[in-house]
Amino acid sequence: MQPHSKIILIGLGNVGRAVINQLQASDMNLEIIALADRTGCLVGQPLSTDLINLAVQSKATGQKLADLPEAQPLTNLEKSFTTNTIVVDTTATRDLDWKVALQKGCSLVFANKNAHSAPWLLASHLFNQPNVRYESTVGAGLPIIASLRSQVASGDQITRIEGVMSGTLGYLCSQLEAGVSYYQAIKQAFEAGYTEPDPRDDLSGFDVLRKALILARTAGWALEESDFTVEPLYDERLVGMPVSEFFNLTSLLDKTYAQRVEGAAQEGRVLRYMATITPHGGNIGLQAVERTSPLGSLQGPGNYFAIYSQRYNQIPLVIAGPGAGIEVTANGVLNDIIALLS
Repeated sequence: MQPHSKIILIGLGNVGRAVINQLQASDMNLEIIALADRTGCLVGQPLSTDLINLAVQSKATGQKLADLPEAQPLTNLEKSFTTNTIVVDTTATRDLDWKVALQKGCSLVFANKNAHSAPWLLASHLFNQPNVRYESTVGAGLPIIASLRSQVASGDQITRIEGVMSGTLGYLCSQLEAGVSYYQAIKQAFEAGYTEPDPRDDLSGFDVLRKALILARTAGWALEESDFTVEPLYDERLVGMPVSEFFNLTSLLDKTYAQRVEGAAQEGRVLRYMATITPHGGNIGLQAVERTSPLGSLQGPGNYFAIYSQRYNQIPLVIAGPGAGIEVTANGVLNDIIALLS
């Protein structure tokens, strides 16, 4: 058995289940030795294919792992932490502590953004670690983290990162540009599965802020949330109410965003929800960009990252592609596993 050839997967939502499918379809010499959700875990040496498939089917129908007869308490999971194990986190939880896994020599792969975007005091030990990978936390499966890490490792000095980092808000901007009302654009994004269950989790800009923090820290800048200004895509009238009521009142902002779209169009520009990151902080919010520019031609849930550095000074290193999607996010996780194996 090659090093790091055992897999523990924590989180069996859409992305976690897609990771399992891609692992099973690959020809890599890997064993899944544990699966876990917030209620319990399944442990084996390795887990049988039948049990893995049963867990996937159960989670897809809304059941908990704790409901399965073979389930064990979540505290038993740590017994499987060994030096030849890769632990994969595809959850959205904020309360997982990775110190024990690292102390026992595990490698870690993250699709979950929360650990790396936590306050620097809590997150710092997860950066600059060769056995910690987190490509899918930013840009789904795009190689933005790998590119940044490679640049920094080679001695290049990053000076600025900017771009469109939310597939959800990219889709929203494209719809507004096409003349769709704010209300209809959010409703369509929600129904297409692009938004969180509460669309304000996306519209607040918080998800982009987490990505910006991860990119900044990968570039070598120990920034915090307070170092960024963030413009939400809704106003105080839509704060703090139930989601159903939020949907009922989003039409209040139809005119506001229609006017912003029209104002940009009169200047030959279109609106994009952008993040600009520097060593000292950054700005996140709507910007009007030239319609004919690479950012202006970006459509739907596409992401666009421009990395300026000492070596990429006049013309940035650009990475663009799909920034959302279950399969591409899972593929980013798989690529991290492959990188650890090699």
